Amino acid sequence: MGERPAEAPKGGDRRRGVEATARPARPDDVAGVAELAREARQEALEYRGGQRWIATEAASEPLEDHFGAQLADPQAMVMVGVWDTAVVGYGWARRQVRVDGAAIARIEELFVSPEARSVGVGESLFDALTRWAVDQGAVAMDAVVLPGHREAKNFFETFKMTAHALIMHTPIGEGERP
Repeated sequence: MGERPAEAPKGGDRRRGVEATARPARPDDVAGVAELAREARQEALEYRGGQRWIATEAASEPLEDHFGAQLADPQAMVMVGVWDTAVVGYGWARRQVRVDGAAIARIEELFVSPEARSVGVGESLFDALTRWAVDQGAVAMDAVVLPGHREAKNFFETFKMTAHALIMHTPIGEGERP
């Protein structure tokens, strides 16, 4: 992966011709994507549901193996978000078939390093994943957003995505009553 920018200019830097882009991840991107995924998991711990997501739904270590496998899976797509020449974000989605037989694309993770947000990297990743989903014959897209992560919720809402389900959770065990 390329070097991260010290500070990505907010809103892009069209004077220099620098724009955010996204492209399919390559095998040489896997280590950097895994590092970004670790950063995403650290950030997830700041939000309600983050610890549960990490324990039950997020890919587990070694993340290099996970993302390497996703690159080889024809039902999955891993994209990297690029600012200038630096890979500063990633997104990955999986094609799923609903009970009614229709295919959807589920965005499993979409993350941009905080210092590279608000310059179009996330939008480039979402657009690239959408193009992949259309190519896969998907009729819709889903994405997971943690409760309280207003920035992520607002991001997905700019693409006309709306909440359709909440996962309710309570720990049970000795000394705890559900």
